[in-house]
Amino acid sequence: MAEQQPGRSAEPEGIAGMKIDRLLGIVVYLLNRETVSARVLAEKFEVSPRTIQRDMASISLAGIPVGSQQGLNGGYYIIDSYKMNRQLLHSEDYTYILAALKGLLSGYDNQRAQGTVEIMTSLAPDKAALGPMLQLNLGVLREGEGTDGNIAMVEKAIREKIRLGFQYTDARGGVTDRGVEPLLLTYKWYAWYLFAYCCDKLDYRLFRLSRMRAVHLMSQAFTLTHKDAEQLLSEHSDVRPQVKVRLACKGEHRVQLQEAFPQAELLEEPEGEFLMSFTVPEEERGWFGKLLEYSQLITVLEPERLRRRMHSQAALILEKYR
Repeated sequence: MAEQQPGRSAEPEGIAGMKIDRLLGIVVYLLNRETVSARVLAEKFEVSPRTIQRDMASISLAGIPVGSQQGLNGGYYIIDSYKMNRQLLHSEDYTYILAALKGLLSGYDNQRAQGTVEIMTSLAPDKAALGPMLQLNLGVLREGEGTDGNIAMVEKAIREKIRLGFQYTDARGGVTDRGVEPLLLTYKWYAWYLFAYCCDKLDYRLFRLSRMRAVHLMSQAFTLTHKDAEQLLSEHSDVRPQVKVRLACKGEHRVQLQEAFPQAELLEEPEGEFLMSFTVPEEERGWFGKLLEYSQLITVLEPERLRRRMHSQAALILEKYR
């Protein structure tokens, strides 16, 4: 039986490994933030604030300069001059990072991002282990040359904090001229959107890039100081009118319909049938097109106005092809 060395705790190997992972996680978390309180770290890593205090002592002993700040907005931080050693990342970590970057480039043209791929490849400690393990093809992100050009213009405005002007066509077909302070590009609901402060509506809004025309940089710089864009976006979640759709479907078409409506909730019914329900922006058109595409496989149950809309559209199609 091996003797325990003086000054060392008999910590089981599994627990020691968990602690190392937690310490590394804390370091990376702090590197990406200004100051973080012990309470927030404790909640994030599911330990007590006292354990966090001990972890900070361990991190300091490892040579990573941790500072602390007292007061209402106090907490722990890593001094700005510290640089993380690339060896904290393993070959597999670089593989995942490069797969994500290359996937982004498959649907998004950006010279700087292409340069980032080269940098990350050069930093990898074991380039022989960087062979393809997974591939992300995000070509679906591409919405045509017009949108690609708008993305480049929007990025420049965000980077340089310059107001952006454009003509916007909303989901109802209304056209307005807008001036905005652009904050964030986001791909959601199968389309590119700009999250920005609208100088006309005096509020934060989402604008679909494919509906923006005559996009141009304005001469004015930002006049407001905005909080973190991702935080603002989460605070201003989708406020468009929503509609809850319920469908009746045959069991033999389940796979096809789950692919068509991947976010839908499913409820089994007798005799192999099932119900699907999902909530979508009422004024958007993509989901209605899907309903028409799969109209032979589904029956719209709710809402009643959607049933009438399906009936009306079917009548128009029949009339057109008589």
